[in-house]
Amino acid sequence: MEPQHLGAPQRRILLAAARVLADDPTASMQQVADEAQVARPTVYGCYPTKVALIEAIGHEAAKEFAAALGHAQAAGDGAAATLARLIRELARIGADYPIVLRTPHTEDVDDLVARIDELIEDGQAAGELRADVASDVLRHALFGALSAGLRLARDPERPQVDSDAVGTQIAALVVEGMRAKGAPA
Repeated sequence: MEPQHLGAPQRRILLAAARVLADDPTASMQQVADEAQVARPTVYGCYPTKVALIEAIGHEAAKEFAAALGHAQAAGDGAAATLARLIRELARIGADYPIVLRTPHTEDVDDLVARIDELIEDGQAAGELRADVASDVLRHALFGALSAGLRLARDPERPQVDSDAVGTQIAALVVEGMRAKGAPA
């Protein structure tokens, strides 16, 4: 699900910047360049300001989110299985772009959030997901648990856990909690 239109240096810059700026929002473009193993003029050539760089990170993360949602829905499974697949993929995206866990979502994500609400509502209507909890509450629980899990995974004071493990654990926890009583697993 990696963006196809970015060149290797641009992708390296975005991934490096997402890590560096998540750890230190005041980090310089030179620190981003060092982490990406490119020259500072290369960073400025692609992203003339830090704001432009952060916007590009959000845009790429949103594109990967859209691709992950499309992929999860294309499998044709029920809402619970689709959400579990999506959570595992979102864990990887969140690990690649950790700064997005600390910034408000952009307009790029509004449509995706609406699609997740629709998926949850469809699962509720089909009796697969709990109907006694509002869909936006379930969505916030999903994203909150995922964000918290990924932040813990980045904490240098804690044992390291990779994004696949975080995604699998959060998917199990959240999806089982969303599942309607008596709905097949």
